[in-house]
Amino acid sequence: MIKEIFSKELITFEYPPDGGTVPIIDPYEGCTIGCPYCFQRENPNWNEDLLVKLNVSELIKEQLNNWDKRKTIYIGSKCDPYMEIENKYELTKKCLIELSKLHIPTMITTKAHHNIIVRDIDILKSYGADLTVLLGLSNLNQITDLNKSHKIENIKLANRLYEQGVKVWVFITPILPGITDVNKMIEGLNEDIPVFLDKLRLKKDSVTAEKMLKYINNRYPSLKSIYEDIIINDRNIYIDELRHTWKDSSRIKFVFD
Repeated sequence: MIKEIFSKELITFEYPPDGGTVPIIDPYEGCTIGCPYCFQRENPNWNEDLLVKLNVSELIKEQLNNWDKRKTIYIGSKCDPYMEIENKYELTKKCLIELSKLHIPTMITTKAHHNIIVRDIDILKSYGADLTVLLGLSNLNQITDLNKSHKIENIKLANRLYEQGVKVWVFITPILPGITDVNKMIEGLNEDIPVFLDKLRLKKDSVTAEKMLKYINNRYPSLKSIYEDIIINDRNIYIDELRHTWKDSSRIKFVFD
């Protein structure tokens, strides 16, 4: 159910494995993309309702006038800021406009496949180097065939944004062996777009691990034993192979290494 709300809280913080602190703005809470590996699934209350924060851009104007410009703000953690509902509410667009007025360095993270972000190209370009689009390629709604994984829509979108002068980084996180062909994906991207890789990070007894294994069993039953080995035994041979393949590339980076 969609619930329109007026929020008091603008910034939340997350603490990634590298020990950093990440300030985040979520124009929405909840997500319609449905990635089975999403860490937000560990929160039993997350995604019960899709919350629409009608006043989020007003909060930016009220609360961020004295923001330290050395600190980057991220848009999108408990939501995908460019999921389909953004077409109606345009909250992400409004956030970008207000943040750009304040010259706050911004990173916006999306895996959505609706190309809504194209609507905002002029806003994104106006930021210059102060904005980075982090575009994900592990959206399982786009990947139906391993042999076609280099042709998914977000690869075309990344190339288009780059050609339009938008600073874009691509992330293939998590890498899904047998589903995402990382090498083909990289080959499909403009050679100047940085790529960030990470393994599947799930605790074996977690809700997310259970959902991921159920997804694999239903959609890719031939891969069941591989994913059980990754999740239950923490065996990640594939990531070592990729490190070896791309060890001489300055554009390919491994998250949290």
